[in-house]
Amino acid sequence: MKIGLCFFPKVGGSGIAATQLAIEFAKKGHEVVIFTYDTPFLLRQSRHENIKLMLIDLVSYPLFKDIGYPYTILSASKFVEVIKKEKLDVLNVHYAIPAGVSSYLAKEITGIPVGITAHGSDIHILGIDPAYNSVMSHVFKKTDGISTVSKYMKKEIFKNFLEDNNKIHVIYNPIDTERFKNQEVIQCDFKKLYNNYFIHVSNFRKVKNAPFIVEAFSEVVKENNDVGLIMVGEGPERKDCEIIAKNLGIEEHVLFQGVRYNLAPLYSCSSALISASENESFGLTLAEAMACETPVIASRVGGIPEVVKDRETGLLYDYGNKEQLVKHMLSLIHI
Repeated sequence: MKIGLCFFPKVGGSGIAATQLAIEFAKKGHEVVIFTYDTPFLLRQSRHENIKLMLIDLVSYPLFKDIGYPYTILSASKFVEVIKKEKLDVLNVHYAIPAGVSSYLAKEITGIPVGITAHGSDIHILGIDPAYNSVMSHVFKKTDGISTVSKYMKKEIFKNFLEDNNKIHVIYNPIDTERFKNQEVIQCDFKKLYNNYFIHVSNFRKVKNAPFIVEAFSEVVKENNDVGLIMVGEGPERKDCEIIAKNLGIEEHVLFQGVRYNLAPLYSCSSALISASENESFGLTLAEAMACETPVIASRVGGIPEVVKDRETGLLYDYGNKEQLVKHMLSLIHI
C-alpha cells in the first residue's frame, strides 16, 4: 500500500509512536509518505528507503502576523497535492487538532479514506474547548476510522464527540522491543557518583509536573544520600526544575541531560522511571522502561493504569501525593 502519515515531529509520545509506526510499515514493504514540518526525531540519523518525507510549507504573510501560520490550510493543501501525485491509498493523521481538520478537507477534495489517531490533549484539553468542539465533532463523524491509545481515551472521545463508540478502536502505542530491552551497562552516567538513581523523561510541559519530582526527590536524598536523579528532555519547565534543585540544595544530585536518542542504557541501569503527570492518555516512556525491565512509579491518572498494573508491573500513587511517591522511591533504592 501507499500510506500517508501526518504527525508532529517532536520527541513527545505521539510523534515517537507515529514515527515508529511509519518505520514498521516500511519494513513490511509498504510505501510511506510522512507529512510534517520538520524531520522527525527518530529519522534524523537514518531513514528506511520506503519512507518519503514531505515537508509542509510554513508560509507566512504580514496579515497573519498576530495569528500565526494558517497550518490547517497549508497541511490540507500539501495532502491534496501529494495524494494526487503519489496516488496514496489511505491517510492516517496523528493528533486530531489541527491535522484531523486538514485530513477532512483532503478527503472532501480527493475522496481518500482517512483515519484519525487521537493521542491526548487534542481530546481532553483542546477538543472540549467550545472554540474547537463543534468542528471536531463534525470531523470525527465524517472520518472513515478513529483510533486512540487507551480505553480511557476512547471514553473521552465518546463522551465529548460521538454518539457511536463502536467507531473508536483502541490501539496501544507500539514499542520496538529490539531497541528497548534490558542492556548490560557496566558504567552509566551517574553511577560514577552514586550507586542508585532515578530517571524522568518528558518534554517538561506543565502537565508532566516535573518540578514535583525534584521536590519529592529532595525528601529521598534526606533519607539516603547515595542517590541521583537524571532528568531527560527539554521544555518550558526544565529551568524551573533546575532552580528548585539549587534552592533545595540537591543540585549535585540532579543531572539535566537534555534530549537523548538512546534511552535504553539509561533505563536499564536506573532504580526506576518516575512519572508525576497530571494526565496521560498512555505514558509511552513507562512502556519503554518496562520493556527494559526497569521498575516504574507513576501517578494513577488517565490511561496509565492500563499500562502499569499497580504492584505487578510498577507502583502507582495518587496524583500530587508526595508522601506516597517518596515512599515508593525509597522502597526501590536497594533492589
